[in-house]
Amino acid sequence: MARLINTVQGRLVLMVLVIQALLMPPLFFVVDRTVYRTMTNNFVDDVRAYSQVFVSEFSALADPENGQEAIELLDTAMLGGHSSYAALQVGDDVRPSSLMSRAEIDEFREDFEFGDHEDSVYYLSVPVGDAVPMKILRLGFDELPVEQNLAAIRRTTVYVAFAFILLTVILMGFVSSSIVGPLKRLQRASRAISSGDVDVELDSTSKIEEIQDLSRDLEAMRRDLVGMNARLHQEMADRELAEAERRGMEDYLRQAQRLESLGTLAGGVAHEFNNVLQPIILYTELALEDVPKRTPASINLKRVLDLANRAKGLSRQILTFGRREEQGEFQSVDLREVVHEAVTMIRALLPATIDIRTENGVNVGHVSCDPAQIKQLVVNLCNNAYQALKGPDDYISISLNEVIVSDKTGKSPKVRPGEYVVLTVTDTGEGMDEETVRRVFEPFFTTREVGDGTGLGLSVVHGIVMRHNGDIMIESEPGKGTRIRVYLPLADEMEQ
Repeated sequence: MARLINTVQGRLVLMVLVIQALLMPPLFFVVDRTVYRTMTNNFVDDVRAYSQVFVSEFSALADPENGQEAIELLDTAMLGGHSSYAALQVGDDVRPSSLMSRAEIDEFREDFEFGDHEDSVYYLSVPVGDAVPMKILRLGFDELPVEQNLAAIRRTTVYVAFAFILLTVILMGFVSSSIVGPLKRLQRASRAISSGDVDVELDSTSKIEEIQDLSRDLEAMRRDLVGMNARLHQEMADRELAEAERRGMEDYLRQAQRLESLGTLAGGVAHEFNNVLQPIILYTELALEDVPKRTPASINLKRVLDLANRAKGLSRQILTFGRREEQGEFQSVDLREVVHEAVTMIRALLPATIDIRTENGVNVGHVSCDPAQIKQLVVNLCNNAYQALKGPDDYISISLNEVIVSDKTGKSPKVRPGEYVVLTVTDTGEGMDEETVRRVFEPFFTTREVGDGTGLGLSVVHGIVMRHNGDIMIESEPGKGTRIRVYLPLADEMEQ
């Protein structure tokens, strides 16, 4: 039981039950008192209005001294179904309805509010006119139907309250499971990653922003760990370069893709993870100062602090294990020169039969970038395009142009209005369907055979573009090739 309560789902459900236990009694009392006053006041108003009708009838009698007419009116009051007692007092003489017994006449006791005398009858007396001797109309009305209605309403209110509590607990169970479910999946994934299983998939389907952030951090951590593994494979690839340059270059490219995509993650994720853990540790320490010592609350807070410190140590280990070279500094360069060097490298890597066409705009401004990363971007795009080529007439086209993006022409919300250099890589290969285009930037997503690709090329490209405050767009259809546009802001735009 204690283990269930110490879970997030158990705490949420318990919190709802406690809130309802505190709020339901006063709410029930307020509703009950409100309904009681409303129904009893309405009852009293109705019987007084009904009494006034008979007062008018008695006042309008042609012969006020005619006792028979008075008794007939009293019988009418009884037979109307509203009154259970009817009598007319003239001086000291009491003239009851013929439908009443003598014993019932003596039961009259004036009521000043609903429920007086606990006899389930509301008695009231109303003067008739101002003649002498004074005439007083005595009527009694059955309170039992109102009491039965109040009891029925109370039972219904209790049933509704229990149904509301049950429904709230069920709904809170579903809501809490939707919150706890992704957390549990991420917890299992993080444990697998910490134990060395860096290929485990991370479920980031939750719509909760904090869980999405945590999922992204864990995914970054996973990629960085894979990057460390990629370094080991790269060393093996370097040894193979001495035996066969072409084979070595292909292995180097494949491993470089994994290195570039995953080598940047461990440090960043560890820092982000520490940013999440630091407030947890701080607030837990503050809470421990306010909570009495040796209480269940202080013990639980110490456990939270111990676990947070363990997590901090784990992130420090990951940071140490995944530390990589710092990124190169950004500099203002002419992309035409960078792309030319990248194309020269690509021609050495790809078969000589592959047709690579280049076309540059006349006036292309400088871009503030890391040239090494831009070269890697071009190499990855061209290698990806090469994999899509099937026929002997297929080719790859690379072009650079300067464009102005306005609010009306921007095709992506990430492309802010301004001046950009657009790097376009086009292939006439087999193309991709809509579902593949949507997933193409996902790490490790690939349509190639096992062992024929890492699925990291375009995820590396996407990361490079994001670091340069740009954006990337893909247009592709099956059988019609693929066109990828990379928007990089001009140097003066970045300085702004």
